Parts: sequence; C-alpha cells; structure tokens
Amino acid sequence: MNRFSNAHSFARKPFVAALTAIALSLGLSACGGGGDSNDEAPAVINPTSSILQGRWASTGLDPAYTAIAVPASSGANTPAVDTLWGLAQDGSTLYKLQANGADGAAATVTGKRFTLGTDAVAAVTPGSYSVSSTTGTQLTLQSALGASATFTRSDVMSTPLRADQANGSWRAALGSIEVSWTVQSAGIANNLTGTSTSGCTYSGASTVVASQSLYQVSFEENCAGTTQRFSGIATISGDDSRLTVVATNADESRGVALLFARQP
Repeated sequence: MNRFSNAHSFARKPFVAALTAIALSLGLSACGGGGDSNDEAPAVINPTSSILQGRWASTGLDPAYTAIAVPASSGANTPAVDTLWGLAQDGSTLYKLQANGADGAAATVTGKRFTLGTDAVAAVTPGSYSVSSTTGTQLTLQSALGASATFTRSDVMSTPLRADQANGSWRAALGSIEVSWTVQSAGIANNLTGTSTSGCTYSGASTVVASQSLYQVSFEENCAGTTQRFSGIATISGDDSRLTVVATNADESRGVALLFARQP
C-alpha cells in the first residue's frame, strides 16, 4: 500500500496538472477583447518553450486541479523534458505528464496517472498539444472523449526560492500516520531527513531551481528494510508556512504527494 495515503493540494495555490484527457490537444489562447477583421493568426510557439512555465488553475473540472508546468530548460525534470505535475484538489489523483516536442507546432504527451492512497497507476495514452498564442494566459485542453477543460495561469513562478527558505521542521498528517522532515539549506548534501509514525525513515536533498520558484527534490524512503528512491519538485507557500512535495519513484510505479506544515 502507498504509505503516502492522503495527498494534499499544492501549497500557495493548489499545485499541478489537471488532465482528464486520454489523448490531449492543448491550445494557448490570448485573453482580452475581440480584434478587427484584419487580425492575423497567432504566432506558433515552440511547445518546449518556457511559455508554459508556471502555476495553472482549472475551471469547470470536478474535482478541480491545478498545474505546475516545469520546462526542460529548468534542469529540474527527470527525464529532462517539459513536465506537467497534476494534483487533484481533493487529493485523489496525481499526474506526471511529459511533453516531448521540437517541431514548433505539436508535441507528444505521455505520462502516468497515480491514484493516491492505493497502488493503482495507469499510463496516459499518448496525445498531442499545440501552442498557438504569444501570451500564455489561458490553457485549453480537449480530450479524445470530447470533454474540454480550461486553465488560467495564476503565477509564472519566475523568481527562484532562497536556499534557506524551507529551513526548519515540517510535519504532514496522513490519516493516522504523521511524516516529519527536517530541512537544511538547499544545496547541502543530505539536507532532508525524516521519520514517520509508521516506522519509515527518509533522507535526501533539495536544490534551488534558478529559473523557477520551486525546489528539485530527491529522497529515499526506507520502510521495514525496503528502500525506494523518489524524485520530483517542491513548492512553498507565500508565507513560508507550507511545503508541498510531489514525486515519483524510479520506475514510476508510485506517485506521492505530501503537504507539510511548518512546525515551531
């Protein structure tokens, strides 16, 4: 059973990619009033561009989702392709999606859907998206099933976090289990350590991502002699009181989401 059983939404504003789609078609469209009859078609943007970077909030989805888009150029992704992390606000589902495109018009989207609190994981059937706007303020998804979803970008997330911004003691309550981490300055070897009330131990490291407001994280979970390594990202709330970690293990057979509250 997944030991991180009750996932939470990402700190600051819930975090991540809301993809109900099996095959996906993404279009970025500009906001604003109507144009005149001589308006030109929007310029095509390279789909691997940082135009997608940031935090996106869904409208009209139940449950609601938020998206964190992390460009390949950030250096925070494993593998090193554009990645969207998706977390349902009710903590039920986590997506890790990878957009692998280079022709400037379309990209292949693949990934996994993790049902949090269980061992269930499913591959997302490869889909595609196109980016056809220069503003990147609205993201529209169309699925092969005919459903559509719209996301509004709430934050470009272009200001890097400080190395010491997450320093301190953190605790996440997961049902009857509590996970406690101690964090030292990002960039220090083994700056993450922790335990859980179920007997697991944690050790790992975080590093500052220079181009985006998040940390790259990797850590080992050791439970009853079984060790798994996870890699992912972490965000911190505007008042530095909440730290949210989303990650997958090496073969992407498990996805985890932890919402930590800062302790005195």
